[in-house]
Amino acid sequence: MVEIRKKKPLGIVIITILTVISGLILLTMSFFSFIISLPIGPVALMGSGFLFILGIASIIVSIGLYRGNGWSWTLLLVLSGFGAAGYLLNIVNGQRISIIGLIINLIIIYYLYRPNVRRFFSKR
Repeated sequence: MVEIRKKKPLGIVIITILTVISGLILLTMSFFSFIISLPIGPVALMGSGFLFILGIASIIVSIGLYRGNGWSWTLLLVLSGFGAAGYLLNIVNGQRISIIGLIINLIIIYYLYRPNVRRFFSKR
């Protein structure tokens, strides 16, 4: 059986690298948050667990993106949507710098819907 190699869009390579970096930052944040929250009690550890899950999800998504797996397209779309919503809430609460994160997530969402990217992930 002959395997057809799909040409990987440059934007996907860039998003994959950014997703790996984001995942590593989230894992580092979860570690330090765990250390700081440990004396406070188990309820305070929920934030650390959430950061850990997001970090692991980002690493897994980046692997799928690099391989061109369709599920990673869907999961990145969901993660970017939640990220955009979170940054929007930060902007509403007065953190104007969050507009950068909002714009990045919106660009990723827009890029995922480009025809060549959808074709790469076998999305119609």
